[in-house]
Formats: sequence, C-alpha cells, structure tokens
Amino acid sequence: MTKKSILLSEPVAEKVNTRSVSCDGGAKHGSANGHPKVFMDMGQADSVDCKYCGKRFAFKR
Repeated sequence: MTKKSILLSEPVAEKVNTRSVSCDGGAKHGSANGHPKVFMDMGQADSVDCKYCGKRFAFKR
C-alpha cells in the first residue's frame, strides 16, 4: 500500500465590507441544510472563519 499526499488548499474567502458577519451554513428559508446562525466579529484581523462550516470571510479593503 502506498501513501498518497493530500494537498489542502486555502479556503475561498467571501469578500465583505464590514468586520461583523454572520453565517448559517447556507440554510435557505427553513431548509434542513446549514447550521445554527452564528455572528462573528473580526476585530482588528482581516478575516474570520465560521466555527461550524469553516467558511472564511475576508474584509475587502
């Protein structure tokens, strides 16, 4: 059995105009998809990742 290396790419960031964002994992109008809605604040950082789905939000300069 041979080992295969897995290349992990940097997540694609959603560019936002505010440092306060929310994420629901893509839930649409009461669908079962997604996760509980969470609110995040970047503070002085340039990005923040959702703790549930890993979606990255980046502050657009």
